[in-house]
Amino acid sequence: MTSPTLLKRLERQLIVSSQAMKPKSPLRQRPDILALLAEAAELGGAGGFRLNGADVVGLLRPRTSLPIIGIVKDSREGFDNYITTSSADAEALSAAGADIVAIQATSGTRPGETFAEIAETTHRLGRLVMADIATLEEARQAAAEGADLIATTMVGHTALTEGQARPPFDLVSEIVAALDVPLVVEGGIWTPEHVAASFGRGAFAVVCGSAITAPDIITERLVAAIPGR
Repeated sequence: MTSPTLLKRLERQLIVSSQAMKPKSPLRQRPDILALLAEAAELGGAGGFRLNGADVVGLLRPRTSLPIIGIVKDSREGFDNYITTSSADAEALSAAGADIVAIQATSGTRPGETFAEIAETTHRLGRLVMADIATLEEARQAAAEGADLIATTMVGHTALTEGQARPPFDLVSEIVAALDVPLVVEGGIWTPEHVAASFGRGAFAVVCGSAITAPDIITERLVAAIPGR
């Protein structure tokens, strides 16, 4: 699939992220179920997927023709960046069938290679690069270093943006106005209104995860609404 064709397929689509978000989630041990959740989301009209781990990507790839964004989360003590932090991660995701590799591109410490180095490897493999950012400055830098798409994934998850509102609608407007790179809204998407507002601000596509594929987090939100709890 050529880059223009791939991007066209993702334009104005809802991308479903199927990941085990909490450390104690039993889904962490069941990549097959994460793949099935994604496959079920396709029945509802999902236009693509975001998956954590080459194992999940490899399980879903033969079961869908939709674009797959792959990541590898590798949290290490003392380092701020933890999403796809090596060329080896990019290579594994590519081999498993990911069409796009998402790489964290925020300020702060990294365990090894730079965003630009991993992006170069990813492009050499014939895959597109999504940059997970938290600020306009990070978006500008990632675009200059080869990002094919920008995503607001890291807003609220970095020292500079801790506590900021999600979805980050003001940031979405700023990035859309400043850059020509397609902007994907990710983070804090919980309602149809969030989706509509994201596209209203100029989003290229929207990623929704926990509201669809995280039963533990969905349950927590509903339980919290019980009076007196």
